[in-house]
Amino acid sequence: MKIKISKSQLSTATQRAQGAITERSLAQIGLMANEHSLHLSVADRVLVVYCQMSCEMLKDGQAFVPARLFTDVVRQLPDGDVHLENKGSFLEITAGQNLEFRMKLPRIESKSWREPPVIASNNKADLPSDKLMYVIDQVQFCVAHESPRNYGSVGYLHKTGDSHLRLVGTDGYRLSYSQLDLEIPKDFLSEGVCLSKRALSELHRMCGEGFDSVNLAISEDQTTLVASVPDYQIFVRLSAVKYPKYQGVLPKKELSKVNIPRPYFQSVTKRVLLASDKTRALQLCFSNSSLTLRSRTVGSSESQESIALSSYQDGSRELAINGKFLTDVFSTISSEEVTLNFHSEEDPIVLVPNTEPPSCQSVHVLVPIRES
Repeated sequence: MKIKISKSQLSTATQRAQGAITERSLAQIGLMANEHSLHLSVADRVLVVYCQMSCEMLKDGQAFVPARLFTDVVRQLPDGDVHLENKGSFLEITAGQNLEFRMKLPRIESKSWREPPVIASNNKADLPSDKLMYVIDQVQFCVAHESPRNYGSVGYLHKTGDSHLRLVGTDGYRLSYSQLDLEIPKDFLSEGVCLSKRALSELHRMCGEGFDSVNLAISEDQTTLVASVPDYQIFVRLSAVKYPKYQGVLPKKELSKVNIPRPYFQSVTKRVLLASDKTRALQLCFSNSSLTLRSRTVGSSESQESIALSSYQDGSRELAINGKFLTDVFSTISSEEVTLNFHSEEDPIVLVPNTEPPSCQSVHVLVPIRES
């Protein structure tokens, strides 16, 4: 292999590969040069990334090199053209205006290039990138990398009705879902799939690259999801977690509603929580035309601040929630105003953004806590 390629293209390829470089000391990046293109692949046990970019090719061939070292080198290269060439048991990287930088990386001879698999399936759809990215943003924050509850470490992507695509995440104490209203092929997502936090992060990364749409396809055996845009594919091993019937958490009662200014309410919440202990308990004390937020540390600090709510006239109510979870929701929502829905101290609180992108709808549910 002997090629010349711009540093910017090589940087884009290595950034795409980052999500699959988990076991950093063991991971390898595969490079394949043919037909005036450089193909790159990197894989671990649950995620495979393939991408390609044009290059000036002097000789075709392949090389596998340590992933961490290669990506670190690419990150530090000067702008301009980069030369990659196989020399014996090494891949030589040369860069700089006068080719003054030179580095040799050991090739891993036991590896050989594998073409990306072809997933033949009718279970596929093109989704708008910006809307899918928004949906992931609204849910990803409450999906954990690891959780004592197996469903707490996955997001649940499924259809509700014929034209609603919904992503749900919950850790048992809070739940968020966001959905797209759009035309969906009949065969797409006949069964819901569970996606790990890593898979959601990689989808989010792909959506952020500026393509109009992302194609999602699910293998016939429901074990693999493929996300594709031109010259870039992600293969994800789907989680076998059986997602709970989350609809039971959503309140069925008629709720009191009040509109709150999100940025101001967020800053008040952060100030008041400075006095809280490790439970991050936050009291919401409603009275006609006002809301008082309180927190305390037993035997020590205590704080409170009141907010005028001229639209609220439903009498006195007191609720307690995890304040950290509330600030997480506020940091996720972009709407300037949020509708807060509540009933009693034993019922979940529901927050709904007042302004969202067209055809998007999000809901955030916080389970109340009992203060000792």
